[in-house]
Amino acid sequence: MGNKLALGFLALILIIGAVLILGNSSAPKQNTPIPVQTAPTNAKDTQNVTTITLTNASFLPKTVTVKTGTKVKWTNKSGELATVDSADHPAHRVYLPLNLGQFANNESLELVFDKPGKYLYHNHLGPERTGTVVVE
Repeated sequence: MGNKLALGFLALILIIGAVLILGNSSAPKQNTPIPVQTAPTNAKDTQNVTTITLTNASFLPKTVTVKTGTKVKWTNKSGELATVDSADHPAHRVYLPLNLGQFANNESLELVFDKPGKYLYHNHLGPERTGTVVVE
């Protein structure tokens, strides 16, 4: 009797599975495009970006002066893995949001500076390469 019950239960599961699979396959499928979310762009966003390039020798320009709310973008053109980290080396504790981490050659990192001040940074993997962002 136990075997008959087990076989009956197995048959019921197979029937339910077949109904679910076949029931959905009879309707024609349509490829519905998934909308892509994009961030709104306005002129102010593109005007308040300052770019710093990391070469194999240094950050260029070495010092930038920007207004509060400006986005600073670091682009790695050093040919190697690099970082952007806040002073002091090696602890990076002076301004924690500036610890942007590693970025490969031809990649970029960004940070919006929302408080006035003088922010020192360096490439942790080549600490002789340093820079300063002055926010007014």
